[in-house]
Amino acid sequence: MLRTLYISLLFLFLLSKSTAQTPKMLWENDDALNIASEIMDCYYHWNFKKADSLLVRYEVMMPKHPSLPLLKALEIYWENSPFDYQNDETVEKMFLHINRCITISESRISKNKSDKEATYFMLLAKSLKARAYNYRGATWKAVNEAKAVYNLTRKGMGYTEELPEFNFSSGIYNYYREFYPEKHPIYKPFLTFFPSGNKDLGVKQLVYSMKSSVFASAEAQKYLMWIYSHTNSQKSVTLAKDMISKYDDNEWLIFESLLVLSNYNMLSDSIINLEILKLSDSKNNFFSLSSKMLLGMKYYEMQDFSQSKKILLETEDKIDQISTRKTYLQPYIFSYLKSIYELEGNQELMKKYQKMASNTMYGDEIMARLYASRQ
Repeated sequence: MLRTLYISLLFLFLLSKSTAQTPKMLWENDDALNIASEIMDCYYHWNFKKADSLLVRYEVMMPKHPSLPLLKALEIYWENSPFDYQNDETVEKMFLHINRCITISESRISKNKSDKEATYFMLLAKSLKARAYNYRGATWKAVNEAKAVYNLTRKGMGYTEELPEFNFSSGIYNYYREFYPEKHPIYKPFLTFFPSGNKDLGVKQLVYSMKSSVFASAEAQKYLMWIYSHTNSQKSVTLAKDMISKYDDNEWLIFESLLVLSNYNMLSDSIINLEILKLSDSKNNFFSLSSKMLLGMKYYEMQDFSQSKKILLETEDKIDQISTRKTYLQPYIFSYLKSIYELEGNQELMKKYQKMASNTMYGDEIMARLYASRQ
């Protein structure tokens, strides 16, 4: 009898140790998953007070899960949108949580190379880090992180059935792997080293993510808005209007949606104009100045080029007030002013703003669109 009792106690001891060493799985815990989804929804609606109260509950449920520091990093990102990557203090705070997520994920993967959740959260964390290094001009660090992101993305493409969250990263790869060399043929030889993508599949995966993803639904919708705008699809307009309606407290998502709608000359629409006016009342200097820029773009649509130029020049004069975040506005200000001076026949100022616009990330694309719209 004592021998039986001893064996039973030994079995229970070994079982408890085994259970303690097994990492918690988020997608096997419906309560935790629902709270994670609620937290992300709070971020998208800029309701950070509610998000914080939910995070307290989530930390009790998933204290050592990589999703916890990832959620904390995302709160810093959304609360400071548009994110200023030159603000060392904010970046360091975000990196503190990102690095914690990576450490936990790496530890789990070292014990189980097929740990899909750890792979997924490390992919998200590495993506945030790569983007930060890129915007900060830390090229080699960005490249190193991008290598890891690529490897994790390729790995995740094999997990979309078992963990559908990977549809987001897989969709971006599948679409842009084919779109980018079409848009920039100069990079075609280099991209032959990367496995082919599939644009149609990529769009389907992003649509799935928009509807079903816990951690990337709004991001998927934002990507789809821009993807559909590449082909002038009305789906882009539908998604932009839906974004404005769905996330009416998120000034950053409203701003991005309005930029998409500007591709369709819809800023002069009476309902859309109300959104521009709403941004003008923002307590954030970035969005109040963005509203002014959008107003200048609206007058351009209306072919009131004199008023458009006046407002855009006033916006340019104030742009240093928003520090390094001005890079989000400069492509549009410079491109529209280039187009106006071109229409006026002022070659000197046209060339000045053309050069300035070309030195921004999307300037050439915006100038090409404005030129095409006048033909």
